[in-house]
Amino acid sequence: MPQMPTVQLDPRTGYDFLVSACADCGELEDLLPEDRTWLQESRAAALNEVGESESARACVGFVSEVGRLLVVRPEIKTARQVVAAVDQLPDADLLECLFGELLESPELTDSAHRALNGDAEAYAALGDQLEHWRGHAVMPETLGELAPGARRVLHAWLPRFEQIEVRVGRMLDRDVAGRHMDDAVANPLGFVEKATNGIRMVPEQRTRRIVLAPSYFGRPYNSLTKVGEITLVCYPIADSALGAGGRAAPPVATVRLYRALGDESRLRILCLLAERDRYLTELATELELSKPTVSHHLAQLRSAGLVTMTEQGNLTYYTLRRDRVEQAGPELVAFLAR
Repeated sequence: MPQMPTVQLDPRTGYDFLVSACADCGELEDLLPEDRTWLQESRAAALNEVGESESARACVGFVSEVGRLLVVRPEIKTARQVVAAVDQLPDADLLECLFGELLESPELTDSAHRALNGDAEAYAALGDQLEHWRGHAVMPETLGELAPGARRVLHAWLPRFEQIEVRVGRMLDRDVAGRHMDDAVANPLGFVEKATNGIRMVPEQRTRRIVLAPSYFGRPYNSLTKVGEITLVCYPIADSALGAGGRAAPPVATVRLYRALGDESRLRILCLLAERDRYLTELATELELSKPTVSHHLAQLRSAGLVTMTEQGNLTYYTLRRDRVEQAGPELVAFLAR
């Protein structure tokens, strides 16, 4: 029987520095109003600094993968330390880090390995496949642009993020202070499910430790990264960690719930899950939508507490949270019971 993993909370601001630099890692609506404006203006200014070509923009999407480096380098805490560590990495090591998610994907790992080894045709094919899935260009034109491009992005983002880093750090610390580590010892996977608002992990031999990194700018989503025998989860901080400004606003959980329900495709997903648990491929096939589109819808539903995602090895399936459906009201219950 697989050994139960240990769980560690890791509130370093370096993680959120990387998440905030990535244009598609969170939702503006889940930030405090002043930070929405700051983020939009700062991203526009940073992109203008690094160049607005497709290649430059593509590098932005890769920088969150540098979080792998922080997992194995606990001495890297702040945004400035992240940038210094990246500057010291040889290009080959940085590229392997940036390609991390692609190297883990069963569908892409072969192409990704060949591309890293200098196969230009494999790199082009990988870019075409990712563009087809996501609907826009994902890769720089050549592999040689990726490492220096990522460094330029991080250098452009550093002075902007440092303006708010101390305040963000206080939010992350408040989130961690509000959690009970005794629960992480007694029921580690239950602790993870609660922190992530619906990611249910099954014990497996290759995961010995789960690192939970609280994220403000990733709200309301989670991101999972495998680093050897460690699983890194950047999870959205609780609403209570936002501080006084957050408490004065409408309840974020309520806004998130109705935002999730205000879409026909997401309601159809709930109908399918009301019948039985389903895999992503099944949902995409039945809805005639791309996997990335369905993944985005599922992330919205999970952030609203309506869906649980269970990870079991390389398989991931989704379950309707019927208790949350009942809390949402009789109209939704009646709709799903048709």
